[in-house]
Amino acid sequence: MMSAPAVNAQTVSLNGVVANICVLTLTTPGILTVSSGGTEIATSNAGAIPALMSVVATGTNPTVTFTAPALTGPSASGATTEISFSSPGGANRAFASTGYTRPMTGLLDTLTINGRARNSSGFQTGTYSITSTATCSQ
Repeated sequence: MMSAPAVNAQTVSLNGVVANICVLTLTTPGILTVSSGGTEIATSNAGAIPALMSVVATGTNPTVTFTAPALTGPSASGATTEISFSSPGGANRAFASTGYTRPMTGLLDTLTINGRARNSSGFQTGTYSITSTATCSQ
């Protein structure tokens, strides 16, 4: 009986490293405009634009955290300031005056960030800004 020739075997290894990386890029700064009644400045009023932030994150449970929004400007005192978030990746938060933490469930997402400030006394002439600091952590 003839035996089959010996078969050579070789193991193929494919190796890689996934690093904990998170890159936040403000691709579109938001623009606020005043409402027709003069008691709200917001990114949802006519001529306004929401902010867009791209997030690229890899690694172990990356999250993006936003601080509570703050309003600066001549009539900032007494105003209620809020921001909201939405994204194709599933972020969906209604307007709120508190901070927000978003777990990243995919490699890439784009957050749409809307802001508004309301003051029943109205807003004096001047420059206004709603700010929130975004950080990414693993």
